[in-house]
Amino acid sequence: MNNTLMRQWMMLRAIPRHPRRIDAPTIHARLGDVGISVSLRTVQRDLNALAATFPLDFDESKPQGWCWREGASQLEVPSMDAHAALTFSLVEQYMKNMLPRSTLSHLAPWFDAAQGVASSRASSVTKWRDKLRVIPHTLNKVPAPIDPDIQATIYNGLLNEQQLLVTYRAITTGQEAKTYPVHPLGLVVMEQVVYLVCTVKDYQDARFLALHRIDTAALLEIPAVKPTDFDIDEFILREFGIRLGTTPLNLVLRIRGVLAKYLAETPIAADQAMTPIDGEWTRVQVKVQDTIQLRTWARSLGPDAVVEEPEHLREQLKREWTDLLSLYGGIN
Repeated sequence: MNNTLMRQWMMLRAIPRHPRRIDAPTIHARLGDVGISVSLRTVQRDLNALAATFPLDFDESKPQGWCWREGASQLEVPSMDAHAALTFSLVEQYMKNMLPRSTLSHLAPWFDAAQGVASSRASSVTKWRDKLRVIPHTLNKVPAPIDPDIQATIYNGLLNEQQLLVTYRAITTGQEAKTYPVHPLGLVVMEQVVYLVCTVKDYQDARFLALHRIDTAALLEIPAVKPTDFDIDEFILREFGIRLGTTPLNLVLRIRGVLAKYLAETPIAADQAMTPIDGEWTRVQVKVQDTIQLRTWARSLGPDAVVEEPEHLREQLKREWTDLLSLYGGIN
């Protein structure tokens, strides 16, 4: 590749999609950073020449700002290979609801190109999407509808670390809505519900708001303030009830049947120990965190598992099963 072709290729890659822009001095500096030494005037001439061939736009600012036209494919798109097409296809399929609208708009040409590659090149790679499914570990409920404009505003506030003015209907107070400023801190997706993690007004304690219960959202020109001790992972464990205690449990189970084979293949934790009791039952001992997932899993095991320890978990499950028997009218 000759020097001119290499330089212009690098320039085209540096130009952003509409509405973002870049000026000639910035492009000139970036070329210098990668060892391409030319004059600013050469860069300006190259831009004018490239605009005659590629869908580029410029504004009337001083210096001029350059961008790819709205809706234009960027340079990498036409040469997308099957592996890249598969990656973009899976991102669109599984992460679309988690990305800001501006990011989705920026990625739209790649998503479109990925579909084009998949339809025009029937390779084993492009067929992978049709062969892959992710099964949720809980009931796959229908997501609550979220206003797309509200979602975009919230994502922008989170992305740009700006405060938001929201009107929210808490589920505990019925339909009564309240309006207040919030400092967005993060997003959590749990069981098809998207939550905004934030602080309210000047309070330091973080809370979460379900996006589908936000009636209005406006971006404020005020920086959001993150509490100094905030950690989103700790917040999730504490506030979503995922971790029910700070001390690990010494879990002892008596299991049988195919469940014993499953746990031998996929242990609960690295220190899991399995000891045969007789020809039917096996004892499992393991140290685990006390979480909602653990208790949900223990409830799902049915007659092929008995919790022996800890005693408080065993008694809780006994009470729950007793209540269920009462609701279903006992055993006939």
